[in-house]
Amino acid sequence: MKKRFFSFAMAVSMLCLLTLTSCSAAEAPVSDRSSGAEPLAADITRAASFSDVPADAWYAEAIAYCQRNGIMSGTSAAAFEPEGSLTRAMLAAVLYRMSGSPAVSAPPAFPDTATGAWYSDAVAWAAGNRVVSGYGGGTFGVNDLTTREQAIAILWRYAGTPESGTAADVSDAAAVSAWAQAAVRWADANGLLEGMTENRQLAPKTNIKRGEIAFMLYHYLDGAASSQPGPAAGGKTLVAYFSATNTTRPLAEYAADILDADLYEIVPEVPYTDADLAYYTGGRADREQNDPAARPAISRSVENMAGCDTVFLGYPIWHGQAPRIVSTFLESYDFTGKTIIPFCTSHSSGIGSSDTNLHTLAGGADWIAGRRFAGGTDRSTMENWINSLDLPGQAAALDAVTTATGKAGFNFETKSVALNSGYEMPINGLGTYSLHGETCVNAVKSALSNGVRLIDTASAYGNEREVGQAVREAMEELGLQREEIFVITKIYPGSEMANPEQAIQACLDRLDLGYVDMMLLHHPDRNDVKAYQAMEEFVEAGTIRSLGLSNWYVKELEEFLPQVNITPALVQNEIHPYYQENDVIPYIQDLGIVVQGWYPLGGRGHTAELLGDETISGIARAHGVSSAQAILRWNLQKGVAVIPGSGNPDHIRENTELYDFELTETEMARINALDRNEKHDWY
Repeated sequence: MKKRFFSFAMAVSMLCLLTLTSCSAAEAPVSDRSSGAEPLAADITRAASFSDVPADAWYAEAIAYCQRNGIMSGTSAAAFEPEGSLTRAMLAAVLYRMSGSPAVSAPPAFPDTATGAWYSDAVAWAAGNRVVSGYGGGTFGVNDLTTREQAIAILWRYAGTPESGTAADVSDAAAVSAWAQAAVRWADANGLLEGMTENRQLAPKTNIKRGEIAFMLYHYLDGAASSQPGPAAGGKTLVAYFSATNTTRPLAEYAADILDADLYEIVPEVPYTDADLAYYTGGRADREQNDPAARPAISRSVENMAGCDTVFLGYPIWHGQAPRIVSTFLESYDFTGKTIIPFCTSHSSGIGSSDTNLHTLAGGADWIAGRRFAGGTDRSTMENWINSLDLPGQAAALDAVTTATGKAGFNFETKSVALNSGYEMPINGLGTYSLHGETCVNAVKSALSNGVRLIDTASAYGNEREVGQAVREAMEELGLQREEIFVITKIYPGSEMANPEQAIQACLDRLDLGYVDMMLLHHPDRNDVKAYQAMEEFVEAGTIRSLGLSNWYVKELEEFLPQVNITPALVQNEIHPYYQENDVIPYIQDLGIVVQGWYPLGGRGHTAELLGDETISGIARAHGVSSAQAILRWNLQKGVAVIPGSGNPDHIRENTELYDFELTETEMARINALDRNEKHDWY
């Protein structure tokens, strides 16, 4: 077999790399050893015999190999912990050393990484070489445990993203995320999945174990899979476009020429006829646009997509949205870490939500706000637009309105945040607590008509049926698609968490929206882990897209997170100027989890006092806004999404007008000084 050999000194430098402890203590001493350090005899000669690694275990040979070559060691002299997990930073570090620990000049470009930490160089190297990309929200997820599909995709990218046309022989291949499909095919073709597949099931979103990592690295390094040269070089720009009537084609050609980029046309396997494209005739285009799941097949693929860092994506507007074949394109490749700039052609409609609705299909990408062009736009107009863009290296500025919002990944251009689940969530919405009957229906419809796209409800509110009704009616009346509306609901402690499958299905049935965008546990309970694990199963089934928690704080999170597989995408807590949670918010954000505040205006019986606070009202007057708007903007600039509740259409509209002004650092500090640690509800 073809092998990749390591220097003896490099092997020493990697020893103990993946020893798993609750902190980086095991890694830090190793990172201080240079590749030229003298080998430690005890490290190299210790026999690879651990009390918890039976000689006949499927991973025993791999563990022995990894220990002999200094890739992995035990967690102690006697134990290896083959069932233990590892973090994303740890995996980045091992691959960094496998590449010889090259010099890194730039610090990690992620808010959850610390300059000078044991993983700093590894994270910067891994991100710079597209080996381990950050999340769409701008964080790296240093301490997040690595799932099987993540680890497979990371090793695949390290190998140079080799192609494999053979389908993976796993029964749950459909459960593998789109961005990891090619990696899983490659890993299976090269024998890297053996031992991880029980009854041909990969369980891709399960956290990978130390024994499994040892097996993968051993078979990669000792086999044909390692013949790839290492991380693929990127840097190219691609202009991809779909043009059914040749309106978009000239603009795409202009862009490719201006950018000196590769040009790729998205060509359907079955071409569209004039009859297919006739509006409101029930033809093919009408049917596809009315079916969110429609994915017209594409006739050929992009050559070397892995080598492209930036993708300009052009398309016409059909019924206010991108044609569904554009969704096919986005789901066909891994865009993690790439920059996507959409542009569209239309005689009247703007780019609107056709841009943002595509984001969830390439959740790991950095999206730059796109633009609509009229048919017949000339080259100079296209060139002026391209020259005005914040292209890679500057795109992060779109999310970094302030340090806090940058840390949270808030994008004030799209008014959204990319969740760690890969989906986009609006950062302001409507809370429906205490709204019932027609009042609830009318409030939700009013919010949606005013551009609100996030609706929060709960089983305990007793209004899920009204919320679902309002959403369905608004979709019909306003021409909205289901994917444009983000609905959150929650299951309650007690009987619901004791019987979670029944409670979850009841929520889905009452809402009657096909799926729920996010489901939360309403607050901690003795059955909360059981309930969350049940929600994880619904995520696998596709009827819940993201998971979260409500009323969880530091202690609760420390106890809860190690017991579940899917990291929560959101924590929803009481947050307002009199109860600010300034110690909790950064902790949650550092985990790569978005924070959302309920009672942002103080809650029942306290709103009038808060809105009348002289500090707040004075700041509001200075900007020509209401006290409520000043408070909500303060939340957003702290990186806290907001869901103010109201049944008043005027207040609902007012609570959406938060993006035409910005509080100064002094004004933020003045509101921060109002904190009384005064909680207004018992949760």
